[in-house]
Amino acid sequence: MIYDRARLAAALPGYTLGDLLGAGASGFVLAGWHRGLQRDVAVKMVMRGPGRRSFADEARILAGLDHPHVVRVYDYVETGELSLLVMEMLSGGTLTRRRAGMTSLTACGVGLAVAQALRCVHDHDVLHRDIKPDNILFDTAGRLKVADFGIAKVVAGSGPAASTVVGTPLYMAPEQFEGGQLQRATDIYALGVVLFELLTGVAPTNPASVPRQGSDGPSRFGLSRGSRIPDPVATVVAGALARDPGDRPPSAYAFAFDLSRAATEAFGPDWIPRSGVPVHVDHDLMAATGMAPSRTRHAGGIHVTPLPVEPGTPPQPPGKVAEGKRAGPAPDDRAPGKAPADGNTPSGAGRDPAEPEAGSRGRARRGPRRSPGRRLIVTAAVLVVLLGAVGTGLAVVLGRPDGARLLGHPLGGHTDWALSAVFSPDGKIMASSDTKGEVWLWDLRDRTAPQRLGRPLTGPADGVTALAFSPDGQALAGSDWNGTVWLWDVTGHDPKSVTGTPLLGHVGHAWSVAFSPDGRTLASGGEDGTVRLWNVADRGMPRPMGSPLTGHRGYVTSVLFSRDGLVLVAAGGDSTVVLWGVDDLAAPHRLERGLPGPSAVFGAAFSPHGRVLAVGDADGVIRLWDLAIPGEPRRVGRDLTGHTARVWSLSFSPDGRTLASGGLDNTVRLWDVADLSNVRRRGGPLTGHTDWVLSVRFSPDSAVLASASTDATIRLWSIP
Repeated sequence: MIYDRARLAAALPGYTLGDLLGAGASGFVLAGWHRGLQRDVAVKMVMRGPGRRSFADEARILAGLDHPHVVRVYDYVETGELSLLVMEMLSGGTLTRRRAGMTSLTACGVGLAVAQALRCVHDHDVLHRDIKPDNILFDTAGRLKVADFGIAKVVAGSGPAASTVVGTPLYMAPEQFEGGQLQRATDIYALGVVLFELLTGVAPTNPASVPRQGSDGPSRFGLSRGSRIPDPVATVVAGALARDPGDRPPSAYAFAFDLSRAATEAFGPDWIPRSGVPVHVDHDLMAATGMAPSRTRHAGGIHVTPLPVEPGTPPQPPGKVAEGKRAGPAPDDRAPGKAPADGNTPSGAGRDPAEPEAGSRGRARRGPRRSPGRRLIVTAAVLVVLLGAVGTGLAVVLGRPDGARLLGHPLGGHTDWALSAVFSPDGKIMASSDTKGEVWLWDLRDRTAPQRLGRPLTGPADGVTALAFSPDGQALAGSDWNGTVWLWDVTGHDPKSVTGTPLLGHVGHAWSVAFSPDGRTLASGGEDGTVRLWNVADRGMPRPMGSPLTGHRGYVTSVLFSRDGLVLVAAGGDSTVVLWGVDDLAAPHRLERGLPGPSAVFGAAFSPHGRVLAVGDADGVIRLWDLAIPGEPRRVGRDLTGHTARVWSLSFSPDGRTLASGGLDNTVRLWDVADLSNVRRRGGPLTGHTDWVLSVRFSPDSAVLASASTDATIRLWSIP
């Protein structure tokens, strides 16, 4: 099928159309950019043929649904035989892609989020009729959305609807196969099949032959055979799979209630934050099931973001907590979750309206179309959902629009969260760390295929949160969750001879480390709100320098020295950045004016030339400060927006041309900072990580960027 881009542009005058994301026998999905609202969209196009149901039905259904877990429709246009539906862009992939190895705890979070979406759908007298993993998507911040209402049916009043045999067979209820009356329980059955798959890794019995619920309950479905599936949860899922609709929960709310109560019994009242799934939960459901309340409340419900919410409390990995470990990585004065489902996602304000994010994932670009080598990379599973009813033959366009490209395969040597990755000063070695306390050295002589060197460095028994090479490359420092700072001799890059020296003093986690430019001083920041200075001139006998530097009311997330070594920056979770004059390291003095921020600060980086400081906040915004006069900091340029969750790490390229940022929206972004008063994005986000990006660092030659993620991988990107 061929489409006329000029004709489409004329039908959508307020949009810039971007890359073709996919094509089927009867339609397309294109990336788009709404110029007035400055946001990404997905434009779904269907050619109407004889006898085809009006595509306006889907638009009207979606437009009437307003829920955090339902995909949003922004616009609908019909012109001739062409129907155009403009929706929010969901670039986080499908449940199909994410379900491998999912824990029972996370599966329950997914089930509750979908049930909450179905509650909204059913309250509007709509049956979805095609709930399945391919129709459950995630945005870049990790929020779950139910999508593809192409075969949804509006039910008059509250009565049942006559069925035609439509849907996906594996997830269809018996009454759908039989052409019987459809009810809200029909969607609940499909959700039960989805949960069964997530919990067991296999599909349940063919729906047409599913037996009635017997006295032996869930065991008839094979749900109790695995010890990792709690019996209360198995019972609820088995109830949703009952052959007779009357034996299933009567409503999505009833199912959500049963699942929440079962999960609370199995995992404890705080199970939702620990599930790793941001969930919008109604007040009444939260209270009725005894779930732990959230501190983030909104009209109509409660947004529960992953992980604990106490200030300074180390967060817990979603669904995977090592024994005896206070897990991390993120302290926060709000819920330090995988996605800020608490309303803190920044809007498009602050973007350059004349410079839409060229060719980003799902972003339209201005000007002529890109060459095939720079086309957008899109997951085929996402396209299946976006295309919906447009046909089965997809044409997926592969490539990356921003000029950066992945070097080789992701490095998967770590078996748990990768927390940090840094280059040695000569660029020949990379060090990386994880939540198990393992620190590895990598040989980068072939950057497309790095090789691990020997065994992990000795010492830490818990998560190593940050790493830093000394300027001469002969020492590596690291901070860990036990409050210890480690110093390793890496002379010759021979791991077999490496020994670590523990530096003790912090109470709670140590979050960050940084060497002074001359390499004689090491700074560390901790959960105890202090910065400690260590004399490492004699690296065989490091020693503390004076008393700890105080000034933060909470944890210190990042420490770094200015390039001339005269200023020490300490960023904290109390929304402040404290500046210290360290021209005399024997008597550091706090500069009168710090840098106030609207939210907790996590990442910070100095430009290689001058004293421009970049800070990344929990609100997803990057701000630049001129510290040429350290006692009188002033803002530079405008706010840098684009991340939809916390900015966790920042790094300037040594040539001063590029700033990299990594965030909890699972993306890396590049910024052209050659002119700091007019910073522009360098293409779209670098995607590929399936979880938080906790560390970004440039190689000394500025040609390679390393990113470390809680998906346990490290990626190396070639930077043009």
